[in-house]
Amino acid sequence: MAMRKHIVRWSILFLIGVSIGLLFTYREAGNSLDDGITPLSPDDVPAATVSKEVKSHAARGTINLGGPFSLTDHNGKAVTEKDYAGSYKLLFFGFTFCPMVCPTELQKMTLIMNELGEAGAKIQPLFITVDPERDDVEAIKIYVEQFHPRLIGLTGTREQIDDVMNAYRVYATKVENEMMDGYMINHSAYTYLMDPEDELIAIYPAKDTAMDIVNDIKGRAL
Repeated sequence: MAMRKHIVRWSILFLIGVSIGLLFTYREAGNSLDDGITPLSPDDVPAATVSKEVKSHAARGTINLGGPFSLTDHNGKAVTEKDYAGSYKLLFFGFTFCPMVCPTELQKMTLIMNELGEAGAKIQPLFITVDPERDDVEAIKIYVEQFHPRLIGLTGTREQIDDVMNAYRVYATKVENEMMDGYMINHSAYTYLMDPEDELIAIYPAKDTAMDIVNDIKGRAL
């Protein structure tokens, strides 16, 4: 029933979601989060075709991302970054009420994992909500089950989510809209590739296609 409600909402509000999700995502990306951490802007992030430059930037400390976190997975288990130690991570931040950007990016992640085949076994796909007030364990579980079978959804308290958003320099802010059950969320839309030590390898903007990312990952011979 909950997923049916989401599907109806996605269909009715498709065009609204496009305008809000795409218009505001990059317009607000230069704003600072509450603790003073500056979110990523498009200028920080090369496309996948030149994403080796991201790794060199990270090595020089100009893009500092990632770190410890304490969250709850979609099965209700308390987890930390240590639960995924030893695996590469393909990570995306979003929310289950998102009408366009999030389902599009998670479908892209599904295609990436499928195209990687056996090489994808080294990679753990993760979806972290930016909307814990609505995205409880049940909502996250229903949502991630629509995508890749190995996708893990993560939620937590508002404080826990803020901490991990700050660690990854994710921008997200509420946009009041009565048609969206009270509010929509304007958020950045990057997919992060992290190594087994939680060091940044690459950042993929939404404009990168699934095959751009697959080819980039294969070229790295993880």
